[in-house]
Amino acid sequence: MFKFAGKLIGLALTGIGIYVVFQFWQGEEQVVIEVPEVSFEDVVEATETVVDVVDDIDVEEVVDAVEEVIDVIEGFEEGVEETNGEESDELPAQFNLAIPFTSQAPHADWALPHQEACEEASAYMVAGYYLGMPSGQIDADEADAEILDIVQFEKDFLGIYLDTTALETVNFIDAFYQYGAQVVVDPTVEQIKVEIAAGRPVIIPAAGQLLGNPFFSGDGPLYHMMVIKGYTENAFIVNDPGTYRGENFVYDIDVLMNAMGDWNNGDPVNGAKTVIFTAP
Repeated sequence: MFKFAGKLIGLALTGIGIYVVFQFWQGEEQVVIEVPEVSFEDVVEATETVVDVVDDIDVEEVVDAVEEVIDVIEGFEEGVEETNGEESDELPAQFNLAIPFTSQAPHADWALPHQEACEEASAYMVAGYYLGMPSGQIDADEADAEILDIVQFEKDFLGIYLDTTALETVNFIDAFYQYGAQVVVDPTVEQIKVEIAAGRPVIIPAAGQLLGNPFFSGDGPLYHMMVIKGYTENAFIVNDPGTYRGENFVYDIDVLMNAMGDWNNGDPVNGAKTVIFTAP
């Protein structure tokens, strides 16, 4: 039933939202993508609609239909194995969540702790989404105060705030914000897209210097973290706190999946392929 409802939610949300233009650089060419934004309020409303629909379903009719479907499924087990890993035809072709944005240095002061605050900024943006904050730039004073509060909390709670692993990030999210967060190892592109289409942002740790973001200083950070908020066929839309131009930044899917990597004692290039799935 959960999977069934999740698919209904994704389909219900495909027509919701306003169109937003996203731009990214690919060599010398600037690419523009238009994808509708979906707020957490939209997700909740769509969920309530699904619940109303499910309540109206005759249970006996569902049981009869399920028994028929089981007979069909049993005949297709080999076919499922052959197509494992391909995207579901039922996923929306593109999707984008309305997540508020802040860079990790809201006042453009990149000294410590802001230089190392991508994890905190990412956790904060997701919290803002679940709390119903509008998309767009978060007030710099508000964002800066929140990031510094998280840093101090980490020092007290974890004993550190620098370069937190995916698991350490989940731990401080659980303690500070208390929205759902779990580490997922070796996620597929489809799994990430399913989370986004269900209204749940994904936080991704990465080897920053493999991202090729032209707005990073120098070669970029050794280790980085950001929020995946949307997707198209070949790209992920993110809020990247590593630059003030990181709102709705677009990375090629292959680039982001290749750069994905946990801290790994300062070697994220060879770090475990992990992401953080979130939930309200």
